[in-house]
Amino acid sequence: MFGKTAGVALAVVAVLCLVAPTSAVFKMAVSQDAMDRCHRGVRDWRPRCGEYANIPNRAEREALREAYSLRVKRQGDGPPDCSTAPDPDLCEGCMDGSITDCPEGPPDGEGGEGGPPDVVPEVDFPTLADGCLTYEWGNHMNKTNNWGSCMNMTTDDTYRYITSNSVPDYYVNSYCPLGLGFGYCTDAEIEAGTCYFTTLICGEENGEGSNAYGDVWVPAEDNYMIPLKGNPTLEDVPRDMYDSNGAGAYKTNGAATGVATNGIGILGPNDAGDVSIDQAGLQLPCGGHVTPPMGNLDTTNGPSGPPKYHLHKSPECLPAFRNASEGYYNAGAVIYKHAQLMGWAVDGFGIYAYNDVEGKAPVVDECGGHFGPVDTGEVVYHYHSRAIVPYHLACQGPSLGGCAATQSGVNYCHPGCGFDVCVQPGTKESELRAYLADFDDEWLDKYTVNDYSGAVQNTSNLFLAAMAACLVKYLLA
Repeated sequence: MFGKTAGVALAVVAVLCLVAPTSAVFKMAVSQDAMDRCHRGVRDWRPRCGEYANIPNRAEREALREAYSLRVKRQGDGPPDCSTAPDPDLCEGCMDGSITDCPEGPPDGEGGEGGPPDVVPEVDFPTLADGCLTYEWGNHMNKTNNWGSCMNMTTDDTYRYITSNSVPDYYVNSYCPLGLGFGYCTDAEIEAGTCYFTTLICGEENGEGSNAYGDVWVPAEDNYMIPLKGNPTLEDVPRDMYDSNGAGAYKTNGAATGVATNGIGILGPNDAGDVSIDQAGLQLPCGGHVTPPMGNLDTTNGPSGPPKYHLHKSPECLPAFRNASEGYYNAGAVIYKHAQLMGWAVDGFGIYAYNDVEGKAPVVDECGGHFGPVDTGEVVYHYHSRAIVPYHLACQGPSLGGCAATQSGVNYCHPGCGFDVCVQPGTKESELRAYLADFDDEWLDKYTVNDYSGAVQNTSNLFLAAMAACLVKYLLA
């Protein structure tokens, strides 16, 4: 135990650490209002965290490109072949003048006047097999059909491209968030006056995806374009957990912080009000659930669609988690390994299940990530899932002590390791520096780093070391 004098001294140092300047400068990805609504779980008629989606879905992209095509043809390139247009009648009507309310096309892009919009990258996302977007929960959810799940992923030298129908590859029963015969609004939403689904009762006829026992998934295409290799040395980290522009990524699901290896979007730690999933009392089988069925609601420019499946918590029925529960014995001793990959964050870093090397707890930064070897033995920056908030990541790291600035409403940052950079104890410095040399071989020397030379240290010693490092940082700031 610490003496009274030492305790007071450490408390003073702790306060100094909290107010000490940090080199991390947070750059807001969207407007303050949009950030507040997304982080605080506001569910209104607007698409959930819609401002964070920086690419339209496939149908919208086709419509934009058709509008651009019509615009170019009207500029004198001759009439288009309307028989091949997504909407032949619209095409012909706009060309012969019988339809006057014609799409004018998107704003001018980088290609000059009349060019395609910058927000629609010329990317051919992988396509899904026929039928994937018309599967029905009752008729196509079985083991021989991969439970209705469809995902296609391709890669090049820079990115991974993912297309999914948002259907999980495991059995999901009919779902009511608060019980059959009850509504969809949590106490937090009711108290805040932000309950926008007062007419919905689970188990009633609420349009496609609803039945007498609750709600079920309806296929919905999502696209992700995620860096193949995340860069931990970028100057703008830490970033908002929902940001995609900062990492040079694209996504159609604005609320996604990443995507699981089965193509299901991984959303943030809350969903209905400024409280976590657990605090809201929502039960999530395998870490996920469906959105409210809104097909019958009269909404404008909002999520007026059927239930869509997504994740919030750790999907413990996926192989990466099941593998860690199987266990095996060698000479009478249980051997643990680093957890397996369960998904990718939008910034390109892998998200792994719970355990670190030898089954030890990962020593992570405030974002929920750290440097260290993964299951392949390669030393990289990566995130770990956990059973409590923020469940996956609280910000896009490394955190560098700046996670709090990336939050709005409830702060979901991890406690961290007490230093700017967190490295799993036992990691070889030579391998860590070899990894960082691909980006910036001097980056590590700019920040305080925990002692990772051996096994996890005594908590009191770690605390003392962290406070000493913070004091030095404050004095030098």
